[in-house]
Amino acid sequence: MYLWYETTDTTSDTTSIQHTIFHPVDRNMSSQQLKGSAGKAPHTEPGGVEDQGRSPTSLDASTGDDTHQRRQSNIKGKTPTGLGAEPLNIVILGASFGGLSCAHHFLDYTITKLRTTSTAPNYRLIIISPSTHIYWNIGAPRALVGPGLIKHEDAFIPIEPGFHRHRGHQFTIIQGECKTMDKDARTVTVELIGSTAQRRCSQVNKRLSKATSPTSPAESNNPKIQTIAYHALIMCTGSSAHSDLLSLHGPHLNTIGALNTFHSKVEGAKSIVVCGGGCSGVETAGQLATFLNYSSHFPVRRRIKNPKKIFLITGSDRCLPLLKPKVGQKAEKMLKELGVEIKHNIRVTAVKEEFDLTGQSKLELSDDTEMITDLYIPCTGVGPNSQYAPASIRDARDYILTNGETMRVDAAGARTYCIGDVASYSHNYVLDVYAAVPVVMHNLLNDLIAHELRLASPYGGNQEKIDALTDEVYVQRHVDS
Repeated sequence: MYLWYETTDTTSDTTSIQHTIFHPVDRNMSSQQLKGSAGKAPHTEPGGVEDQGRSPTSLDASTGDDTHQRRQSNIKGKTPTGLGAEPLNIVILGASFGGLSCAHHFLDYTITKLRTTSTAPNYRLIIISPSTHIYWNIGAPRALVGPGLIKHEDAFIPIEPGFHRHRGHQFTIIQGECKTMDKDARTVTVELIGSTAQRRCSQVNKRLSKATSPTSPAESNNPKIQTIAYHALIMCTGSSAHSDLLSLHGPHLNTIGALNTFHSKVEGAKSIVVCGGGCSGVETAGQLATFLNYSSHFPVRRRIKNPKKIFLITGSDRCLPLLKPKVGQKAEKMLKELGVEIKHNIRVTAVKEEFDLTGQSKLELSDDTEMITDLYIPCTGVGPNSQYAPASIRDARDYILTNGETMRVDAAGARTYCIGDVASYSHNYVLDVYAAVPVVMHNLLNDLIAHELRLASPYGGNQEKIDALTDEVYVQRHVDS
């Protein structure tokens, strides 16, 4: 006989979670004993759905209580399985385009296809991100021009409201930055941001996932630094631009502060230098020239009397060197029509910001010349956010070594994946993210099902089913236009 409990955690600190727990109760318990058990909190040691087929030993009235206590003491200390076991943590690092896509896919589709056997575990999704908001940095070149073009509430979108529809599943969102990843212990150490993140993480660590190791990581004495075990890990930590204006650098308030500071300087600036001939640099120079130097564009383009001097410095012999030549030529023609002065085959070798009392910046160039400008915007590419990963799973450029077909990180052990800008397969285009999401989620599902089948038949009885699981393969998309 099994008592059935349904509990709902709706505290303000955590995303609401619903649990359904089956608790074994002796068939010969008296009505008073049964009533007492029903009033107690559910006990989650043994007693998952896999116990339902077992017939309890018959008890007589005189020895029923003692026998029941002996049975409970015998199973005490055994690792529980099934519904009574601790959930296994599916950890996603990063909550931008890749991380959020994977998280919603898991809660919408993947979780419904799991628990294929009676011994299968429960799963808990944990999303770790240093920012509570996603930055729509595709619009950053326009957002940096002035506060009226793209409002902060439109550029920075809160993450949690999008998960309200998933309240029936076990998941939590923790604001923090991953500092280290231990691929052998299968844990991540997180520096938490704010008291809410500390409370949420402590609640996760109260019921530490057993994952694949017999012992769980100890809770840190420092409440701001906590370690979380993972059963599966998806790294979506992306990349960061060299400019604070073009990507998140920690919490979104840091980027809002950088934008506000830049906006306050733009109006009084007479010269602006944009460095970088790629997509970000070309669009930033174009947006600045369009909205700062012209009062109107339709039906007639009207240039203001005292336009700002806008320079674009590129390290190549043309704009947009990674795209087709005709695209770069068209972009350069449009920039020149807007009054942007372009310098090719020159790199900025050193920057001295606010080098004098006027707050101007001095730029040292590769042709042994110098430029003095009121504002300087580096659009010289991005760097991967992979500092937390061990060196053994990073390439020479510090990108995570990722299998370009399966999105697995083979060197990091089972059920470890990576997509997006931080992965070695990526060309740092957003299309590389969205095209990889179906692949990584399909292969994650395969790996989780394979684990469930091995638990159900540890001596290899389900090997044919495991071998029949087919991986999805990623195909790189060429972006040249």
